[in-house]
Amino acid sequence: MKKLLLMACILAMASCTWVKDDTDECAYGFWLKLSYTHNILDVEAAQKYVTDAYVYVYDASGNYVKRIYATHSELKANGYRIRVEDLPEGNYQFVVWSGIGSSQYAVSGDTKAIDDFRVAIASPVSPYKEQLPPLYHGYLPAVHYDDTYALHTVSMMKNTNQLACLVVPMDEQTTMATGDYALRVVAANTTMDAYNSMASDSKLTYEPFEQGDVTLSDPDYGQLQGVQFSITTLRLMANSDSRIILEKKSTGQTVFNISFPEYIGMIGSLYTAAGRQLSVQEYLDRQDFYTIVFYLSGDLERLMQLKVNSWRLRAYNHIKL
Repeated sequence: MKKLLLMACILAMASCTWVKDDTDECAYGFWLKLSYTHNILDVEAAQKYVTDAYVYVYDASGNYVKRIYATHSELKANGYRIRVEDLPEGNYQFVVWSGIGSSQYAVSGDTKAIDDFRVAIASPVSPYKEQLPPLYHGYLPAVHYDDTYALHTVSMMKNTNQLACLVVPMDEQTTMATGDYALRVVAANTTMDAYNSMASDSKLTYEPFEQGDVTLSDPDYGQLQGVQFSITTLRLMANSDSRIILEKKSTGQTVFNISFPEYIGMIGSLYTAAGRQLSVQEYLDRQDFYTIVFYLSGDLERLMQLKVNSWRLRAYNHIKL
């Protein structure tokens, strides 16, 4: 019996050495765990939305060390954990991107120092009418690497936004045609650095990747005939005056020209996460899909109301044109 117990102990100890399955009870190696809870629902959504991972490894001084790539299938197989191997013991920084492999993005400085890294729209020519693919970023400041077990969580944030904009008159008798109006977003957000900050102040004009006629059933104003515009942009910043502009094509008249962070970000004060009020920047970062209804006067000359994801702002007490 004693021999059997001894043999069982030996086998148990060996299993930790020989079997390298991340689901095994024996913890080993240095791992990064991707997490995406920085969304408006405040729920874990990495497995649903993060489809690959480019991990850039830098030493404590910001010098480039190596890059690790994980496919979607590899992420799923390892529970959205990425193993980091073959590094000398020391402190390292980790920058993680998902989606930068798309041809619509261009990466530069990726084998240089961390401060040289850039990811940008590949062809930032105004007007930009393409639908941007999802882009996610995560950054883990200097942590110690050695041969003992460690699991570090990298919080991911989505850097792309989609705007579903409906422009309608506040009058059932008035109609609008798709070709009569032009909607655009102007923002200085084409290039980001390794820390997810804007690395250029060059402005880009985003125009719809699709548009068409729409009928809106409004509980206050009835069946409204208008136009819908769908636009994608990169990360929107609270300290940068991104603008949403509507023009009447026949005359070139500007119907409205409003600040996105000022008015859409105002809605952020109505949301909470973990029992606290969101700042404008946190709201802009957590919210990635906006349904925005612009209500025009019956003569289609003025913006009267603005509704963002069911929250309504009125021109006479909220909106300055």
